[in-house]
Amino acid sequence: MYLLLRMMQAAALIVYLVGSLLLSGGQIAAGRAPMWGVAIDYPLFSFPGLLSLVVSVIGLILAAAVLATARVNDSGRVGGAFAATGAATASSAMFAWMLPSEGATEATLRWVAAGLDGAATVVLMVAALILAVRDDRARQREGRPIWTPGQES
Repeated sequence: MYLLLRMMQAAALIVYLVGSLLLSGGQIAAGRAPMWGVAIDYPLFSFPGLLSLVVSVIGLILAAAVLATARVNDSGRVGGAFAATGAATASSAMFAWMLPSEGATEATLRWVAAGLDGAATVVLMVAALILAVRDDRARQREGRPIWTPGQES
């Protein structure tokens, strides 16, 4: 569920960028002009700031659940959550920067959502690193090989 939510955030950015390239004359931000013929005026679509914030808060709640249920040998799972959250953070920040705002509140909500996603990214990165080190130590104590790239666990 967590990965699906976060990857949907990243997919929305990809759809926006490709759609803007094809349909909005390559215009991705308000301060830029179309580079060629426009089929659909800028912006291609918009996310309300409140929606961005709600998605980020749901992501935080789900990230807390991922961390609360993580065991020492779950470093790969937490690392995957970190990667997906990094993509979602990039998406949130890009939308906060690119999309026009109908007021200061709208922009603030988008930037707060990007900040929350960024905080979740940092927490998951630290947790994945800690779990990876603990998993390697546990493997050594048990006489099992430490994971190396290209080696199955």
